Amino acid sequence: MTKIFFFFLLIIASASLRGNPSELPTFGDRLSGTLSIEKERQLGQQFLRSLRAQAPILDDPILQDYLEHLIYRLAAHSELSDKRLDLVLIKNKNINAFAAPGGIIGLHHGLFLYGETEHELSAILAHELAHLSQRHFARRLDESKKNSVISLAGFLASIILAATASGDAAMAAITSTQGIAQSKTLRYSRDREAEADRVGIQTLALAGMDPRAMALMFERLQKSSRYTRANEIPEFLRTHPVTKSRIADSYNQAMRYSDERPSLRLNYQLMRSRVRALTTIDSSEELKRFQILAKSPVHEIEIAGKYGLVLINTKENQKSKALTTLRELIKRYPLNINFRIAEAEIYAGSEELEMSQKILEKALDTSPGNYPLTVKYAEILLASGKAELAIKTLHPLSATRSSDLFVWYLLAESYGLAKNIPALHEARAKFFSLKGNFEQAIKQLSYALPLLSNDFQASARVRQHIKDITRLKGS
Repeated sequence: MTKIFFFFLLIIASASLRGNPSELPTFGDRLSGTLSIEKERQLGQQFLRSLRAQAPILDDPILQDYLEHLIYRLAAHSELSDKRLDLVLIKNKNINAFAAPGGIIGLHHGLFLYGETEHELSAILAHELAHLSQRHFARRLDESKKNSVISLAGFLASIILAATASGDAAMAAITSTQGIAQSKTLRYSRDREAEADRVGIQTLALAGMDPRAMALMFERLQKSSRYTRANEIPEFLRTHPVTKSRIADSYNQAMRYSDERPSLRLNYQLMRSRVRALTTIDSSEELKRFQILAKSPVHEIEIAGKYGLVLINTKENQKSKALTTLRELIKRYPLNINFRIAEAEIYAGSEELEMSQKILEKALDTSPGNYPLTVKYAEILLASGKAELAIKTLHPLSATRSSDLFVWYLLAESYGLAKNIPALHEARAKFFSLKGNFEQAIKQLSYALPLLSNDFQASARVRQHIKDITRLKGS
């Protein structure tokens, strides 16, 4: 299990030992007296707010939508009882993933670069889901109730560092800021890892994924580490120690299921290209890579390579080249949402906003309510100065995706352009609250209050929001 897994256990210990055990609800098992599912959820949301505030989040609706569909597909076939999940994609090329109490799963974009198939990425996600479904956090806490109480704030900072920096840096931070980290608390549990492997493999099989993907991913990670220096070993391997016996056990577990090898999945290959295009600092290097992939005899790789060319050419303002390649892709896949968004982005990049808007409207007619399409449409409306229409577009999303930072950011911008200043402050307050900046959130709401003095219902709503945020701030 990951370092972040154990780090957060110490947070739980801190919060639990400081609190009154009698305040925790009983769920009918021995773990409920230590940490209830709802308490896990609360702590997880607290962690999530800090992670969003400090980690470099890769805010891309297309990638987020893809990952959410994938994780919920896996969760539907897992042993997870509480399927409330929050997934965070961190802009970090290192290979790492983590799970935290309350259904928080994070992964670095480096996993897209390394995982050659959707099955391999799914194996990592299924493993992390297993840590959650088996309640390893609460079980570990139950075993170490006598551990020293550790500062919540201090360890939270260490967790963030573990998710976004090297493992060595995280460990140094813990040692220097806490001074009381115990090796037995941070020691990996082979039993828990084996359990997460077994349950994760079962989840893969039930979800129609290749159950051998977990062993394959571990094996390739282990092989790659043989040729790296100690400080370059993938973070995932540091936090999920892989042995030959563990790989063999994973293969043996997979043999219980079908040996049919699933085919490549186009959408995952497209996401790999998108991640490369969005995160590269050298467009020329990626352009060469995509040119090679575009000539691949493997259909999915070919299409993904051409999609990458479109994205890089768009990024470099090469409209003609981007459109030429994209039209070929659209001819072959006329309903593909990724290609329609790419088309809209090309025209938006050349200030042809009306054309971009029409493309997205046509796509939304076919796929109404689609998350990435809707967000991109709102962006184009906002860029076109059509604030009221952008608000109308975003408002339903703010209800269905109430924890989506990007949605609230766009909504605040739209209210500002529409000169609805009270609503602007309320949207900003929501944005800051989700990032754990409660002081700024309260400040924004205090700005809104005087402007709503003649609206009893609205002012009452804002006062209640202030109370709610103040309560969160004190928790």
